Amino acid sequence: MNDALAHERLVGVLELIDRWGELYERRWGKQAPYQEQPGLAPQVNALIDEVRARTKLAHDVVVMMGKEDLAAKIVEHEEGLYGSHPFTQARVAIVEAIAILTQREELAEIVGPAGPRLVAAELHPSIWNAAAKLWDDGHIRPAVQSAATALEGLLQGIAGPGLSGENLASLFSTNDPVKGSPRLRIRDVDPASKTWKSAHEGAVAMVRGAFMGVRNLVSHPGWPDPSSREAIEMLAVLSYVAHLVERSDVVESP
Repeated sequence: MNDALAHERLVGVLELIDRWGELYERRWGKQAPYQEQPGLAPQVNALIDEVRARTKLAHDVVVMMGKEDLAAKIVEHEEGLYGSHPFTQARVAIVEAIAILTQREELAEIVGPAGPRLVAAELHPSIWNAAAKLWDDGHIRPAVQSAATALEGLLQGIAGPGLSGENLASLFSTNDPVKGSPRLRIRDVDPASKTWKSAHEGAVAMVRGAFMGVRNLVSHPGWPDPSSREAIEMLAVLSYVAHLVERSDVVESP
């Protein structure tokens, strides 16, 4: 998600919270004429689920902005805890996030394009789906471990359980398949070309790197916890390998 789209989404959530918050405060007599209006209860209750869902969206958008501490404030609280409706704190955090995006957009106009940005939700579904819940709960290292396990399962679904970890790189071996040892062949590459050999030898190295340089390290207690940025880069490595598998055909021994 780029900054302009994130800005648009957050503004939409803010507008919904404000619309619902006004109804909520009128319902409980917190706005002039300061008299409770029970007749507004159906409208308040009808919107609450949408407010909750859109606030969760705002939380996820701010996480993708790399502002995990700010995203942690975008939650529902008990009534009155912050002197107003249950999304008051969330509203303040969303306003701050919008201000950050506005600064980014203004800076981009001054200094030019910021270059490509990695968006977690655009990673291969098998990888991101395995990591997302743990990531959202703040468990960054386990999220990477879970994604690596998902990649291993994806490859073992082709090779069988007899191979694991970096040994699964043999799926992309340039050797012909033998009985019980299928191969993956990247589509739309001429087998007679140097590109074909380079692509498959590179895929072998990528699989080995995904397990030796990502999975094994985050599973080793002596390796420090990755930062959010490092973890996203690790997930990107796993995702690229998963995409290579997706664009390949399985070749069995005759």
